[in-house]
Parts: sequence; C-alpha cells; structure tokens
Amino acid sequence: MLRTEVLESEDRVVLISYERFTDDPEGVVLVTGLSDSAIQGRLDALDAYLLDFAVLEIDRRKRTISYRASPVVSIPAYLIADQDGVAIDWDYSRLLVDREVEIVWDVALAQIAGRSTYAPTTIVAGVYRATAGAVLRASANGVAVELPESIEHDGPHDVWPDAHVEAQLFEAIKAILDSRPLDPSRLAVELSGGMDSALTSIAAAAVAGPGVMSVGAQFNGPMGAAQRERRSMLRDHGGFDDLSVPAERFAPFGPTSLRRIRYGVWPEDENYPELFEAMFGMLQAAGIDTLVSGLGGDELYTAYEGEEGAPAGKGESACAFLTAEGLAIAHRARSPYPAGWLQETCWSGAASESQRVLRYGLWPVHPYHTLALARFVSRLPRRYRRDRRLLRDTLCELLGNQVFATDYVKETFKLVAHRGIAENRAYLIDLVQRSNLSRHPGIADQAILAALAGDIEALDHHTYNALFRVLKVFCFFQ
Repeated sequence: MLRTEVLESEDRVVLISYERFTDDPEGVVLVTGLSDSAIQGRLDALDAYLLDFAVLEIDRRKRTISYRASPVVSIPAYLIADQDGVAIDWDYSRLLVDREVEIVWDVALAQIAGRSTYAPTTIVAGVYRATAGAVLRASANGVAVELPESIEHDGPHDVWPDAHVEAQLFEAIKAILDSRPLDPSRLAVELSGGMDSALTSIAAAAVAGPGVMSVGAQFNGPMGAAQRERRSMLRDHGGFDDLSVPAERFAPFGPTSLRRIRYGVWPEDENYPELFEAMFGMLQAAGIDTLVSGLGGDELYTAYEGEEGAPAGKGESACAFLTAEGLAIAHRARSPYPAGWLQETCWSGAASESQRVLRYGLWPVHPYHTLALARFVSRLPRRYRRDRRLLRDTLCELLGNQVFATDYVKETFKLVAHRGIAENRAYLIDLVQRSNLSRHPGIADQAILAALAGDIEALDHHTYNALFRVLKVFCFFQ
C-alpha cells in the first residue's frame, strides 16, 4: 500500500513515505546527488497529493530533524528529543518504556473534562505527536512546531435540479477505494452494522468483488438484534466472509487488558482496545493486511452557523471528577487546532486506532478521510447534510431497504463498558487509591472512588463518560 522515496543532496536526506495509487510502482527508490532546489520541488508537489503521506528530513547543515504529516495523517508518529538525541516512532509505548514521565496537567485535566486536546504537544511532557499538516522540527534548542494555515469553508452551493447526488457519493467512495492497489484476498472491511461502515463496505465489495472479509463487534439485547439484522443484510449484499466478535466477551479493564500495563494504551486511544486486539489478531491470522473503515462518516455532514441543527458553542460544563481548580485549569487548556477540510475528530479518530492496526500488520484505509470528498459534501445544500440524509438515502437506494431511513437503532458500547467497570471495580478502586494522580488538587479522587463503589449502570450519561475518561488517564500513568 506504501511507497518510499529517499532523496539526498549534499546537505539533506529526505524520506517521503506515501500511500500508493494503483499504478504506482512498489518498493523504495533512492535518488542521490540532487540539488536542494530539486528536493524542495518534490516536497512542494506534495501539497497537491490526494492520499496520505509523511516526510522525515535530516538537514546536516542546520543540524535538524523534522517530521511533516499530511492533512490526512492516518498514522501519527511520536517524537522525543532530549540529551540523548531524537527518537521517532509510531508506537508511543516503545518510546516511553523504562522512562519516568512528567504529566502535562492542563492536557490531562482537559481530557478528563471531555475537552479536545488535539495538538502536537501531548499529555506527556517532551513527547510530541505529528498532527494534520504540521511540522515538528527537532534541534539542539528543542522541538519547534509549525502549524498549518486554517482553511475557510465556503458554505453550501446549489446543485443542478436533476443531479443524482446519492449516486455521486457512492461513485466517489468507489473511486477513492479503486485508486489504491487493493488485493481482495488480503482486504477486510469493518462492518459494524452502522451507516458509515455500511456504505464503505458496499463500495469495497463493488470494487473488489465477493469474498472480501468483514469484521465487526456483535452486541446483545434488542440493540444487538437490530444490529445483527443489518449486518446480515449487508453481508449478503456484499458477499462477505464475515467475522462476528461477541463484544460482551471483551469488556474493558479486564485482567488481560493492555490498560493494566503502564503506558499500554494512550488516553486518547480507542475506548475498547481489548475488543479491537481480538478482531485485528484474527484478521492478521487470516492473512489480511488492509482494513477499510467507516471512520469519519459522521464528520462529513457539517452544519454551518445559522443552519438548523448547527452545534451550539461549548459552555463551561462541569465534571464530577474534577475539583473547581481542576475545572479551571481544564477550561484554560488550549485553543482549537487550525481548521482543515477534515474535522478534528477525523484526525483524532484515526490516531486512536493507529496503534492497534499497525501492531497487527494492517494498513487502514479511511475513505471518508479524503479532502476532495469532504469539500464536495460540505458544499451541498442543507437538505442533503441534515441528519445525514444523503447517506441514508444512498443506502436505501443501494439496498432497496428503508431500515437506515426509518427504523435505525444505533449500536453503542455503553452496556459493555458498564460491565467492564463493574466486573473490575476492585482493580480500578485500588488503582485510584495508589495513584499519584489522586493527590493532585485538580482531581476529585473521593468522587471517583464513590462512583466506582456504586451502581455503575445508574450513572447518568455525562457522569459515566467522565468516569471512563478519568479511568483511561489513571490506567496510562499507573
């Protein structure tokens, strides 16, 4: 799926790794004896590249090492620069092993409060993360960050009266997949039963043909029954070899969970690594090396200020597990990341999955994380974007079934999370009691302990989410 160019001049060595188009050659190409202007021309050309890429540059004359991520950034790298030199790795656990780290408290408290902390600086002092369109430059003076320029959305446009926008969306998703060198025998699709993965999986089957593997978590209860029916319909439509994993078997925080290992799961990573480790391990055993997801589908349907359903500004919401001092620090934490065609949750969502997929030899393909597609949907009239109507109508046309338009019961991990916390409450209570985090004046440790000792299922939605967030931070720094 990838190609790497190594370019060398007298002063610079540049490595460019990028997603291949179908007709791109494989492998690594080395070109030496170039001029700096020739190298710069190649780097400038990346501004128009449609797929994901990353650039690592060593400047011998300036004695700097820099890392640049694309505006898509499927796989962020992490960087540490200290007296021992510069270390860069996509796997943060390898960078942190055997290190005593310093917590960046404003980031930690902001994460517990549910505020976005997407930025090159992280919850660990001295650890930087590659973010969309940004450059990290390490030198003897430390690490400097260059953020991208913010883009301006130009709002909705009219469409031709006879435009078949639903067909255009499906053809666009197919073209995005078909542009890559996908091998059907080594390809899998995430098939949750939800709308976003439904469209990407149907498109993958249209491109690759029947027999592609599909994988998804299966829930219990009425929600699970509705999900099972949708997955069955999609499996039959796409001709998938389906792998269904019972979510209840992989509840969070259990004895074999990576969360029980120090630095095992970054607090911003996905909420259920236990489940994804199981699914991705089985895909690896089946010879799969490419995974198509529905990540980022929700983010396509932007609502502009003044439109019906536009999000209201975030207020100073309370958090049961932070003190007044902790809330004040969290609310001052940081300003928003510069706007791009993709929304911030696309970048953070891809980052949250990146450790799992790469550790199992999988390359992620997120069709919705495509700049041209995001521009296309963002310019549609509100009637297409409201309540994701374009997606619903597209699925109804393709499947000949109205389930996604009129009878859609969305799946949720909440009940599985309740079980994971309740079954592992002794471990979690001990973790909070012995953790140094509990002694910070911004942490309401007694409130955390009271919640853990009580009825987890009785917690309101806001309090449950905050509890899950605070436990992720405590687990990482145990």
